[in-house]
Amino acid sequence: MQFWDSVRCSAGYDLFITFDEDRVYDIASSRPDTLAKKPLAERFLYMAEYLKDCSKQPMLIEALDDLDFSWTTPFSLSVYRALALIPFGVTVTYGELAQLAGHPDAFRAVGTAMSKNRFLIIVPCHRVLAAGGKIGGFSSGLDMKRALLKAEGHNEF
Repeated sequence: MQFWDSVRCSAGYDLFITFDEDRVYDIASSRPDTLAKKPLAERFLYMAEYLKDCSKQPMLIEALDDLDFSWTTPFSLSVYRALALIPFGVTVTYGELAQLAGHPDAFRAVGTAMSKNRFLIIVPCHRVLAAGGKIGGFSSGLDMKRALLKAEGHNEF
């Protein structure tokens, strides 16, 4: 059975974590209405601490093992794994991320993968910009993307 809990992220937004005892299924900006609220399973508390202030901790590459990626494709998973290596305060373009993921000509497909990312901040899609350093899109809204980027030291958006 899945439950949800919330945490306030470093950019001032509440994020909602959907989980069971074994996996995290979603970290999103909207509350899952069909599930019961329950305190986050102890084994995932490290994710909540990271979401509260990701500037003081290394990236959570190990968190990828606790996330449920059964819904995604091998291509998208390679993109998410590459993106999880982008450190706090650093941004990349869709094209650069495509290269990092081993698919240098697939920048449009990278954008599609970003739009389907279910794990805000842990898989930091807010760090991906359009060509020319433009802000690009964000599934949780551009205001949230700007706030996340500002929390990482990017004030130009």
